Amino acid sequence: MSSKLFDREYLETEFNKLNKSLQEHVTLYLIGGGSMSFQRYKAATKDIDVVVRSNGELYNIETALRSIDYIVPAVRGPYKQMGASAILENVDGFRWDIFVNVICGGLQLSEGMIERSRELFREENISVYMISPEDIFVFKSITTRERDREDMYSLFSKGLDFDIIEKEFIWQNENKVNEYEWMAFFFDGIEEFFDTYHISHPITKSLHDIAEKGMFTGIIKNRLRSKPMKMDELRAGLDQMNIKKLLLKQDERVMEKLQVKKKAK
Repeated sequence: MSSKLFDREYLETEFNKLNKSLQEHVTLYLIGGGSMSFQRYKAATKDIDVVVRSNGELYNIETALRSIDYIVPAVRGPYKQMGASAILENVDGFRWDIFVNVICGGLQLSEGMIERSRELFREENISVYMISPEDIFVFKSITTRERDREDMYSLFSKGLDFDIIEKEFIWQNENKVNEYEWMAFFFDGIEEFFDTYHISHPITKSLHDIAEKGMFTGIIKNRLRSKPMKMDELRAGLDQMNIKKLLLKQDERVMEKLQVKKKAK
């Protein structure tokens, strides 16, 4: 992947090209470095991460980008693990990572994120919204690409509403689309950020409790899927499993995943 950075002017030019190439109107939500660039948290970005609400919009964007000479690049490491629905790159090395509703296999574009987003511009065939700094912070917590933790620090240093972040974390936990261990990974990214920059913050305790509760609920659901159980039978089975040790083991698996992703950088 190119190490070149692209400023706001370049991004605007590419959005204008996309607008002229689209056959139908689409709505995009900027969720990463591109949104940070337009909100002046950083001067430039390597690529642009966007979310759309439907596969139809994804198809329209892919078709339009291909018509202006974007191609599918070779992707590996943390970028491949993000699980974008489509990745397209131009001759300059500028890349679009496009997701449909779900990012990195678990984080959803929630109604709260949509309500907090701000319109960047609207053209004939395209509307572009920027998600809030708090929601970018949440998104960055589940990625392990180069500079993601630096981006989190840039957002943090200019002030964030951690009540919004906690409420979003709770919503994601209650409406998760993936298995329970994903929430532990979600929490671990935020904890890693605070550890990296030697910052103490009360939200880590709150989020840990939410993640742990989510894992515990997942364990119960998995046991009930295997066979129907009465409450006494379920309680006895959980006692035998030693839940505290199981949760600790789950945390260790999450850390192993993080280490694998760090080595892939």
